[in-house]
Amino acid sequence: MPFLFVNTAGRLTLKLDGAITIRHAQSFAAKLSEGAEGDVPTRVDTEGLTDIDTCILQLLCSLRKTCPALRFENPSEIFVGAVDRCSLRRELLGSQGEL
Repeated sequence: MPFLFVNTAGRLTLKLDGAITIRHAQSFAAKLSEGAEGDVPTRVDTEGLTDIDTCILQLLCSLRKTCPALRFENPSEIFVGAVDRCSLRRELLGSQGEL
């Protein structure tokens, strides 16, 4: 799987690695709904990302609405490029200032 959830010390890390596409959307959405909680600080790691579909970005937008403690730490160029192509910078990265 190109995604992994790690819960340590009251903090959730979502690691996106390789290519995560529509093929993974259903299982990704299921994991998001069971793994993410609104009040748990959640970090998204996109360092190893090589490709991401719009549907996955939409799921991350949905996660942002339910998890205000969501943070994209050091987003990769691939991730930022996809976010910008889909005009989702404000929705996903807006509160993090300029990248």
